[in-house]
Amino acid sequence: MAYDHREIEKKAQEKWTGLDLYRADLSDDTREPYYLLAEFPYPSGDLHIGHWYAFAVTDIYARMLRLRGRNVLFPIGFDAFGLPAENAAIKHGLDPSEWTYKNIARMRAQLISMGASFDWSKEVLTCDPGYYQWTQWLFTKLFEQGLAERRAAPVKWCPKDQTVLANEQVIDGRCERCGTEVEEKRLTQWFLKITDYAERLLEGLAELPWREEIKEAQRAWIGKSEGAYLEFPIPHRDEKIKVFTTRPDTVYGATYVVLAPEHPLLETILASVQNVDAVRAYIRDTKRKTERERSENKEKTGVKLEGVLAINPATKEEIPVYVADYVLGSYGTGAVMAVPAHDERDAEFAHAFNLPVLEAQPASWDAITMMGGERVTHYRIRDWLVSRQRYWGCPIPIVYDPSGKPHAVPAEHLPWLLPTDVDFKPTGEAPLASSKELKERVTRIFGEGWTPEYDTLDTFVDSSWYFFRYLDPKNPHDFSDAVLMKKWLPVDRYSGGSEHTTMHVLYARFFTKALYDLALVPIEEPFHERFNRGLILGPDGQKMSKSKGNVVNPDDFVATYGADAVRLYLAFVGPYNEPGNYPWNLDGVAAMRKFLERVVRLMERAREEAPTPDSVAESVARTSAKIAADGDRFKFNTGIAALMTLLNAFEDTPPPTAALRAFIIMLAPFAPHLSEHLWEKLGGEGSVHQASWPAASRATVQESEVAVQVNGKRRGSVRLPLAASEEDAARAARALPAVTAALAGKDPARTVYVPGKIINLVS
Repeated sequence: MAYDHREIEKKAQEKWTGLDLYRADLSDDTREPYYLLAEFPYPSGDLHIGHWYAFAVTDIYARMLRLRGRNVLFPIGFDAFGLPAENAAIKHGLDPSEWTYKNIARMRAQLISMGASFDWSKEVLTCDPGYYQWTQWLFTKLFEQGLAERRAAPVKWCPKDQTVLANEQVIDGRCERCGTEVEEKRLTQWFLKITDYAERLLEGLAELPWREEIKEAQRAWIGKSEGAYLEFPIPHRDEKIKVFTTRPDTVYGATYVVLAPEHPLLETILASVQNVDAVRAYIRDTKRKTERERSENKEKTGVKLEGVLAINPATKEEIPVYVADYVLGSYGTGAVMAVPAHDERDAEFAHAFNLPVLEAQPASWDAITMMGGERVTHYRIRDWLVSRQRYWGCPIPIVYDPSGKPHAVPAEHLPWLLPTDVDFKPTGEAPLASSKELKERVTRIFGEGWTPEYDTLDTFVDSSWYFFRYLDPKNPHDFSDAVLMKKWLPVDRYSGGSEHTTMHVLYARFFTKALYDLALVPIEEPFHERFNRGLILGPDGQKMSKSKGNVVNPDDFVATYGADAVRLYLAFVGPYNEPGNYPWNLDGVAAMRKFLERVVRLMERAREEAPTPDSVAESVARTSAKIAADGDRFKFNTGIAALMTLLNAFEDTPPPTAALRAFIIMLAPFAPHLSEHLWEKLGGEGSVHQASWPAASRATVQESEVAVQVNGKRRGSVRLPLAASEEDAARAARALPAVTAALAGKDPARTVYVPGKIINLVS
């Protein structure tokens, strides 16, 4: 039986389309619902291997659940607003909309080519007016509740993209998108008050069955601190320096006070500072640094405010005041009491400036209260900055009356459409300010003297609620369906990149809680399970990047080896729900192709229908139980290893057709195209993906994690039955990509195998 993967994949995909196989009937009450979600992609135009890892591997679980009788919603859409489309429009003279929709069409075809079983009838596009109408409507609801507000604040500015960035979008002092060094500006911007939900965001984590490192990342970003406010008076002036400290009991050891360079008090007291030029120069230098650089810099710098002192409220002694960039204006009050005997950073600063280090007895809370101390809880998280000075984004649905007061655009005027008469070229002002049509629209609807908001929303706002829209994507009357939300939410399992833990996932949790408080959604937490996938590296072992020239285009490998072989390889590299980095290895893809060819050859030896021996039935049942259990944990690598073990047994003694059909059903989630083809060859009815998962065994399989070494160096691990032979153990070990690379195509000279513990391949 020839294995022409091109013809097989084309025919299978046409069959699935004809059967409308993956459309989820959300009103079906005969099967238990399961909402499986992967983060939707940005329409960059070409899928890279990271997209395959995100979608093809998650698709395995969607297919597995359907075979196990679940009513699976597995939708897809496109996070379609954003800077790349606008930058392409500027560079090539294109319309951002044209560029975006062209790329979406290209990516749809590629997603179909990987065999992903998405329900395309539920597709959402965030740049479609039918979608962003509801982004705007939800924003107005937050505005009406005081959760969206406009205020002046210091912001991070990308001089290349000419737009404001959220703190999370600044990596090592550079723009996450283009790599340009960021600047700091003070601008009037729109914020969503995520700080109002800091405590509830923390408390909600306790009940979520997430991996601890995901929870801890959110806890660290929210940054709850218990402490107190203390005030340090400035002699001969009315001002006091208010500090927040988590150790108010150490106040007797405070030997100096430090102000952040952006502290507002500096402007009022600079007239009393004798070295004002040196202080101003230091403040200017600090503005070139990001908060992250300032926090991580080990070398402590600063300037003493000559002529200004503060009084320690406990000792009543006068102590010096400094301005130093290791203190951040965004944390606490932007001022700290420095206790070098109890704080490492303070000690480093004290050493650099020859300041005293004073050991002091801890103060009681009663004593602190008598000094005017106020017990408080502080959070590190800042309000979410959502204004962007770019064109290709959701227009903020706000207009201003002649006095400058903001008003929400009424629902009857939504969607508040993006104007088309806009100059995209960055000028430092929002591109929408160049639109004559937008200004005329506001005047026509609201009257003379009214003006529009020119900023657009951060794209993270679009993605903070899209999982609600999937339930009713064509609804013109509401953002989602209330009945379906009660039935299908929260999302059962949500997989994505770990880099989104403190941005997208945290924002979506805030958005959901805010909508819950407005009685718009029936849940407080959007995702029951959150799985962060690992990272596929380039062939050189580095993170894939166009600048490094190590990006892997999957199309070439699909053409040579077939989509199923690529899917199997990505599922086999390691556990999908655990942190890990896996270098792309061509030998691993070739090995999976050989595995599939062995399956094809086995089907050619299929025997006529005959009773299935008990031993064969038990082997199938045990394999079925293991693949299902491992699939529930997103450990598809060990599920594939179980299929390989069963294939070995079948090759020795070809079983009856019924057992082979069961094998093909279990293979179907991993290799959907070939399985469809072989199902037909074995006389199966309908589609293999409409079949029922083989019954699991009641018997337990004793297994253990076996460490895999090459020449004594650990290269990974495999789960194997305790009774696995050395041959089976070696076969499973050699299928690991890291082992394949280490052996470099050579056969090991000998094998050292301790069942249940270790296998060492010695070359």
